[in-house]
Amino acid sequence: MTLRARLILMALLEIALTISIVGAVIYHESRKEIETLARDLIRARTEYAYAVCERYYELYQQPTPDLKEEIRKVRIAADGYIAVIRNVPADKKGVLVIHPVDEERNINTPEFPHIQEIIQTIDAAGQIDAYAGYKDFVQGTEARGRQGEKKIGYYMYYKPWGWILLSTAYERDIFLSADMVKERTIIAIVFVGIAAMFLVTLSIRKMFLPLRQLTALTHEVAAGNLDASIVVESKDEIGALARSFNVMLRSIKQNIRISQEFDIARRMQAQMLPKTAPQFPGIQIAAYSLPATEVGGDFYDFLPLKEDRLGIIVGDVSGKGVSGAMVMTGALSAIRFAAEERQTTHEILERSNRRLVHDIQVNMFVAVFCGILDLSRKILYYSNAGQTMPMLYRNGQASFLPQSENGDRFPLGIRPQVKFEQLQIALQPGDLLVFYTDGIVDMMNGTAEPFGFERLQQSIQMHVHAPLGELPRRLIADAEKYTGTREHIDDLTLVVLRLE
Repeated sequence: MTLRARLILMALLEIALTISIVGAVIYHESRKEIETLARDLIRARTEYAYAVCERYYELYQQPTPDLKEEIRKVRIAADGYIAVIRNVPADKKGVLVIHPVDEERNINTPEFPHIQEIIQTIDAAGQIDAYAGYKDFVQGTEARGRQGEKKIGYYMYYKPWGWILLSTAYERDIFLSADMVKERTIIAIVFVGIAAMFLVTLSIRKMFLPLRQLTALTHEVAAGNLDASIVVESKDEIGALARSFNVMLRSIKQNIRISQEFDIARRMQAQMLPKTAPQFPGIQIAAYSLPATEVGGDFYDFLPLKEDRLGIIVGDVSGKGVSGAMVMTGALSAIRFAAEERQTTHEILERSNRRLVHDIQVNMFVAVFCGILDLSRKILYYSNAGQTMPMLYRNGQASFLPQSENGDRFPLGIRPQVKFEQLQIALQPGDLLVFYTDGIVDMMNGTAEPFGFERLQQSIQMHVHAPLGELPRRLIADAEKYTGTREHIDDLTLVVLRLE
């Protein structure tokens, strides 16, 4: 079979399959919509009969021949109707008051199980006025010659006269229009297939020339020429493909440029973070930062201060990606500048906050934990601005550092006048401090349950004796094992400090 014949056949098959699927969907949806409308119609007819009963009750306080005739005239689809059945007194329960052919017949019998079920349901509910519901059943008698067909029914109880108003219609009558849609769809498939064969045959020959040109171009691009392009004047799919190919080549060049710029930004951001952890006798420090995208909004820093003290900064910008990286750069610069002039954690945060309020855009903020470690006295001074509280492992238990009673956890960059409080804690040999951003505790498993603080505490206790340089990755590995993925939706930073 020639390529031309294969293309024609494939096109016809695709067209027929598409129309078949669309037709099947239309048929299915039309049945659903028709059934919904039919049920609404049956219900409306029942409510109409109920309203008629109320009107005649107000006028005459009892049924009249006119009332019965008015209800008897109601028709639903081809053979649908409203039947009225007595429910009181007990000896008349199930007697037909209004029916096209069987008035005065008692149908509260096993021959009519659906009637018995309706009566039992109404009685069990306490014969409440206007009690209503749907009842689908199969016609079990020779009524109107439609035995064995499915019917849809809706009943409503009229208490003043003890009547059950029951509207019914045959499913086959209801879905007649949907079946007509199915037949017309099949006819449409045949006619469209014939027309498609004619049109496809005419256009195949014209398609091959630009295809050969496009094939040659792909070889040229594969050889490394991204400046190549193809000129196709046709307005058909091949022309669209050629234009898309040209757009793709421009996008590839643009993406390469953006990728290179991201690579530069990533390197610049990495250069702003400490290249190595500081070294001090009796203290080990390790850090690890992992952006969720090419660049991120998490950061950390170690600031050498006067009088043998070390500043420890861990922060998290509210955004991520490029915007987060830009704010991260400004935040880190502001904190470094503030640390040159202030020697307490709360003053550093307050001065940084006043700067960032004017520098970063609305709806963004920076959560920062600022600590100062007095290396000679082994005391950690700290203030928190909306950051996750670090954990201290001591005596076999990992727990949060004590927090300020004033709750000074307001992030930087939102309000100009925010006061922070400096706390302090004396460190002991064997203590392990874990500073972290919320990227690790917010990692979620398949049921949207976060890794959380409690699991992080357990992970710290499990790996506390691991080499300090491996500890951040082991904690991250536990979180990834819990979530079942190594993909991160948020930036993630860990700084660990151990006293020997």
